[in-house]
Amino acid sequence: PIAAMPYYIDNISLNVYSLEELCYYIENHLYLIEADFMSEELCLWVEEELCDKKLAQSLREALHERESLSDFTELILRSCGYCSETSIRHILSVLQEMQNKSVFECCKIRADRYMDSEKYVRAIQEYRNLLGMQEECKNNPVLEGNIRHNLGTAYARLFLFDEAAACFLNAYRLNQNRESLTACMTACRLAKKNDILKKYKEEFHVSDEAFKSMSDQWNSVLKSEDILEKQREAEHLIKDAQGQMEENKPLMEQIRKWSEAYKKSCRL
Repeated sequence: PIAAMPYYIDNISLNVYSLEELCYYIENHLYLIEADFMSEELCLWVEEELCDKKLAQSLREALHERESLSDFTELILRSCGYCSETSIRHILSVLQEMQNKSVFECCKIRADRYMDSEKYVRAIQEYRNLLGMQEECKNNPVLEGNIRHNLGTAYARLFLFDEAAACFLNAYRLNQNRESLTACMTACRLAKKNDILKKYKEEFHVSDEAFKSMSDQWNSVLKSEDILEKQREAEHLIKDAQGQMEENKPLMEQIRKWSEAYKKSCRL
């Protein structure tokens, strides 16, 4: 059934009109689902707009008996055939993992999962939320530094190297982890800030030997087969275009793929 009046999901400003759309939301925004998802409002919508009194009653019983979020969500997932059994098991395992953790731990899990799934803008939002949690974060400089390092990684994967360098620098000042300093200097190099790179080398007493090791690492990455293959592919497409880029379908198709991949990483 398609509802005449949609159910409004506040955290992503989304209207859903059916159980299938609700399941789609659960599957694709799993880490946004929190305890307030279990509500009388949702039960009422299922009952009145979808005319599914049996499901609405089951949801109410779960709500009133204070069952877990995973149990409540499972009732919805199994009420229609949208999600596969494999997908349902994955969703439930994630919800079960998070339901016994603190707000800080849940936020950290969400941020890390967004990073793993290449949803970098969402990861940035969650890491910033973590940095605002005074009790857990501000009183633990190493933890705060590690979170700032992850934040820098998210910026770097969006090619925002200036922002990444600043995050890595703050991370190193807090956690004193040499990996954060190396990442900071790498981001400066990618941002073509050679003057700042030299400044950090002197400020943090990076030896000539250590700096040469960093440079060798950078050069080895730039000469890796994966990078060289993409470079050859791009040069071949541009050569074939002969100045008529918009008329060259293979070139424009490759640009479209790169553009879509970047947009996916930025999607909220």
